[in-house]
Amino acid sequence: MKKQIRTTIIATIATIIIIFSCALALPAVAEVCDRGEFYPRLTVVVETEQVEDSNLWIVYCQDKDGNVWAFFSGEDDWDEGDVANLLMKRVTEHEEEDEIIEVYWEGYTEDVETFFSLERWR
Repeated sequence: MKKQIRTTIIATIATIIIIFSCALALPAVAEVCDRGEFYPRLTVVVETEQVEDSNLWIVYCQDKDGNVWAFFSGEDDWDEGDVANLLMKRVTEHEEEDEIIEVYWEGYTEDVETFFSLERWR
């Protein structure tokens, strides 16, 4: 009986320590994952280029402000007119230094200029 009580007390203390440690760690995680530093950027692929002597492709995308963003793709699966949604990470207050974290295919348009005008980008 004494052994069961002792084991229960030790398990309870260990559980309290784990819960307390998690409670202290959560605010730090919340600061790191601040959603303010991540944002989406809707773009249209305007050009693709194969990196010489490799299976890598550079995909160039244009956003509503006329900025051109580029990312690497391991396959030739992006075409001019593909609509790409870029998940961006704010690095500094200068937008041109932001990084592309993820790329999502959102659709395709045959006429990039019409797409820009319909979306009121131009």
